[in-house]
Amino acid sequence: MPLGIAICEDELKDRETLARFLQTVLAQKNLTARIDAFSCGEDFLTAHEQSPYDIAFMDIYMDGISGTDTVRKALLRHRCRFIFTTYSKEHALEAFALEAVHYLIKPLTKDAVSEAMERCLPLPAVDESRFLELKTNQGNVSIPIDNIVYIEAMNKVCVIHTKKNTFRSYTSLNALYELLDDALFLYAQRSYVVNMQFIDAFHFDHVVLSDGTEIVLSRNNRSGLKKQYERFLFDLARKGEL
Repeated sequence: MPLGIAICEDELKDRETLARFLQTVLAQKNLTARIDAFSCGEDFLTAHEQSPYDIAFMDIYMDGISGTDTVRKALLRHRCRFIFTTYSKEHALEAFALEAVHYLIKPLTKDAVSEAMERCLPLPAVDESRFLELKTNQGNVSIPIDNIVYIEAMNKVCVIHTKKNTFRSYTSLNALYELLDDALFLYAQRSYVVNMQFIDAFHFDHVVLSDGTEIVLSRNNRSGLKKQYERFLFDLARKGEL
């Protein structure tokens, strides 16, 4: 299957130059790819939602939404490897905080584009079981399961709390729990599912999470929940991770 590569750049000359460099680099590596170009972040996000890209070259300074904000929104929806392109070094720290693969300073060269592609390839194998695919208030999102701290049921809405974001979904708590691994997640009570990686303290009637949240345990299943958490700790110890 050919790679999906996006160029998001508001200057036509820069888009054309980057596309030409990419075609040369891909030919040298004997790779085929679909290359699409966009002049703004909004158009890229629309296309990425419909047919996700594997790799995207992202200009930082554009009219409308910036390149860094575009990447933040894109990462909420689908996985992609991002390379930032800009005339300034001042956003480098912000870019790498977004787990950018590379940060290229303009004017671009073929060698710089080739190096960026080397960092992207081969694309890492994706374990789909490690992501929760959900329709939420922010659209269809792909949430890394390890990033989920806890899930809270409120009326007919489930609030998924991750390390950095909060999502709302009309999927029921029971349905969400069925998608998760009970070796990692604890159904603490009818309104809460907890990622045991984030439990700081396990008490008789409640748990305290790493962010200070306290969640009461089901009165009818406290002994079972304690045994489930003890199995989790035992598995960590066996792997040498405790």
